Amino acid sequence: MPTNEHPLTGFRFSLELGAIQVAGFSECSGLQLEAKVYEYKEGGRNSSSLKFPDTGTVGNITLKRGITTGANSNALFKWQLDVMSGTFDKNTNPNKRNFDPDKDSDKMCSIVLYDELKNEVKRWNLRRAFPVKWRGPDFRSTTNEIAIETLELACEGIELQEK
Repeated sequence: MPTNEHPLTGFRFSLELGAIQVAGFSECSGLQLEAKVYEYKEGGRNSSSLKFPDTGTVGNITLKRGITTGANSNALFKWQLDVMSGTFDKNTNPNKRNFDPDKDSDKMCSIVLYDELKNEVKRWNLRRAFPVKWRGPDFRSTTNEIAIETLELACEGIELQEK
């Protein structure tokens, strides 16, 4: 029996850092899991080697957005500074939330995909995510491009939730 399922578009998404929904990201890339391959050359088998799954890796996620002004406009930059200095000040860290001991504190960072009606359809929870690189805009006086900031996040795992 045919279904009416259609592929989802990739431009309705948001990033949640703790209880804060960070809107305005224009791009999210690098959401990937990869299994390494262990090759074993068995004696007497000269045509090819045996292949086995080895440890996996989780890719770094790169987020891009236009620079803005306002209350949380420097939150990502400050989060990167906290990580670099090792302070993780709860008053300036955008990954903060009201502490609830019954919830998994490793699921503070999520990438959420929405359908055409703005209903959440998928959520990728990034386990123990933290910024590894912040990059400011490139300035050129000969163009009128939007000033873009880039944040690269590392994480230990990705969990998929479907609604």
